[in-house]
Amino acid sequence: MKVTLAIIKGPDVGKIFEFTKPDTFIVGRGGKGRPVHFKLSADDPYVSRQHFMLEISPPRAVFKDLDSTNTPTINGVSKVEEELGDGDIIEVGYTQLKVTISQAIEKKTVSCKKCGKPITLMADETQPDYCSGCERQIESDKRKQKAQIQRLRLITCTCGKDLTAQANSDGRTEELMGAVGYRCERCVQALRVGVEAGRKIDDYEIIKTLGHGGMGKIYQVYHRPTGRLMAMKLMLKLSVKELVQRFHREIRYMHELQHTNTLRFIDSGVAKDGPYLIIELASHGNLESLIKHHQGFLSIQEAVPFIIDSLKGLEFIHRHGIIHRDLKPENILLQEAGHNRLIPKIADFGLAKKYSEAGGSLVTRIGVGLGTLFFMPPEQIRDTRSVREPTDVYAMGVTLYYLLTGKYPYHFPTRRDIERFIIEQSLKAKNRVEALGLLMRAHKLKSPQIIILTLEPIPIRQRKPDIPMKLAAVVDKAIKKDIPARFQSAAECRQALQDAL
Repeated sequence: MKVTLAIIKGPDVGKIFEFTKPDTFIVGRGGKGRPVHFKLSADDPYVSRQHFMLEISPPRAVFKDLDSTNTPTINGVSKVEEELGDGDIIEVGYTQLKVTISQAIEKKTVSCKKCGKPITLMADETQPDYCSGCERQIESDKRKQKAQIQRLRLITCTCGKDLTAQANSDGRTEELMGAVGYRCERCVQALRVGVEAGRKIDDYEIIKTLGHGGMGKIYQVYHRPTGRLMAMKLMLKLSVKELVQRFHREIRYMHELQHTNTLRFIDSGVAKDGPYLIIELASHGNLESLIKHHQGFLSIQEAVPFIIDSLKGLEFIHRHGIIHRDLKPENILLQEAGHNRLIPKIADFGLAKKYSEAGGSLVTRIGVGLGTLFFMPPEQIRDTRSVREPTDVYAMGVTLYYLLTGKYPYHFPTRRDIERFIIEQSLKAKNRVEALGLLMRAHKLKSPQIIILTLEPIPIRQRKPDIPMKLAAVVDKAIKKDIPARFQSAAECRQALQDAL
């Protein structure tokens, strides 16, 4: 699968760019502090220094205007954001670029070592030993053998009904203790909420919708064979069968990654709706919802321990060669641990990269969740393929900054600012999209991408002067734009926070 950009008009006519893996591509005339991947003529009066960006996840390519003075056109129509199709023509100033999208996939066929069934893989994919059916059977047999030598754990519903036999039927009760809840079929009926309640996806019955993310939809689900309550993340916008199957094969290894401060992966599958993950149900929201209930920010004593524990989870993830790429308050969930204590758990680790490789795009739609881009460092916008551990450390630093101040490290409206504007200016803005647009125009704000690429973060003590200098120094270092000036590992950042605290 390949996305090709060919220059068909302008000074660089004949030049071709090809993309076979997820990438970002910025076009403009460039300049000091405004790097571009394709530099247009400095003599073109209609071109901005950073004019537009493409986020490419073959076979998808998404166009995003970067607050240019002269909005580019796609097929002759001015566009601010658009998913591109095969044959589309992007025009900016004197230059035209033609988009070609090839859906062709180079495949290979191997045989399952157990049943001999053919397995179709992409050409560059690592060969698995077994087909998905045999792999599941092997896992199931191992669990049942293990369960036979363990004492059955007594499991009851909240109503008192004995669910021990049902819960232990797949041999995973001991393994999943603390990560799942149990209900009898009668009690589950009372939990159903919403129009999708009762809908089945494979063996899982939807109880209610928990939310929407950039990659998919999240549900609370009930696994009737075992009586378990869990969460499901249904991955959306993935339509190419071969890429979906590859995504499913490559995320299965995450089931083995277990840490106190990471959200537990339990199962995965591919249904007609798309691939899905079954994960631990975090019952107390996330850090974003927590600060909403604390009037917009947390105290040092509340916020810093959450980040220290989250950094422990991040250390674990990094040790296994995974870069998260999408850390933000919504992706740090909270689980009750007794004695009114909440444990932070990093969610969605490893998914952003795999999702992009399967053709999913994480480009934020106009006016929807633009603030979450401020947890992303500049190198991730410039070159998403080569990000390393300091990228995640930056995002964790911005998260702590946000928890302590209720603001981003740049001048830009937060979700709370937008909601307040809607209440105060209800005649002007009826929704978040309209409100954000009005706020950006009123304050002459650039797009988040341009802000991150060109401006320096605001030191945290300018936001909140009562933050101790030692703690402020740690936060400011974590969010340095220059990578070598940052903490280079989660462990280094965690130790500095512990010392400051």
